[in-house]
Amino acid sequence: MVIDTDPQANATLGLGIHPDTPAHNIYHYYASQSSPESEPISLSSLIIRTVSGIDLIPSHLDLVGAEPLLYQNPDRYELLTREIPGLKERYDHIFIDTPPFLGQFVLNAIIAADRTVLVFSPDSFALNGYENIRLIITDIEEVLGKDIRIEMAVLNRWGSPRHEYSLFSKISAILGKKEQNMLNQGEDMQRILEEQMKREVGTVIQVPESQQVGVSNRRGMPLAFSYPDDPAAKAFAHIAQELDHGR
Repeated sequence: MVIDTDPQANATLGLGIHPDTPAHNIYHYYASQSSPESEPISLSSLIIRTVSGIDLIPSHLDLVGAEPLLYQNPDRYELLTREIPGLKERYDHIFIDTPPFLGQFVLNAIIAADRTVLVFSPDSFALNGYENIRLIITDIEEVLGKDIRIEMAVLNRWGSPRHEYSLFSKISAILGKKEQNMLNQGEDMQRILEEQMKREVGTVIQVPESQQVGVSNRRGMPLAFSYPDDPAAKAFAHIAQELDHGR
């Protein structure tokens, strides 16, 4: 099962569900936890079956409005944790997709999860993002006494970050800098992050750039279903095997 806690709802869209279609989504769960007067909604009541056969708790842009409400709840860090055990009885694996920015939804996911997978894209903010998440994990461990297990680092779209370099080209033209310098900086960033992940996390898997990912997302089907022989699909299969082996 997939629990989408990202207001962008990319996991929801990628599994073929338009965010406006379900009557209720993860927003309604979090909103129902905001005050004692709210009628409680369970996570299990939000589950829908997607065309791929993967169960989903969908997200919606409305989720942005739920985060400020959570500050009214003193137990806001463990809202997912209280209901995950009941779902574990029904599923072999539960994946919690989080926003790419720190906040209540990321904290809830990290605390609720048995294992954490860090996913990095090849952009100039990856290193800073990792340092921020390390600080958050340290705070969780010290304040809540929970041991956070980082299982793996996934380097997504690694080795071919042309999408960023096209922007670098425009910036370099404005600043009068050579594009090759920007390319070298991007490659250095990737190398530094990759080496740091190998030292501090251990298991590091690279996923190559693939145009088929976008095609599969638009079809609402996982890449492994649509293009199982694609190099990126094989990398994701490797990730699945490693996670299953480490249960």
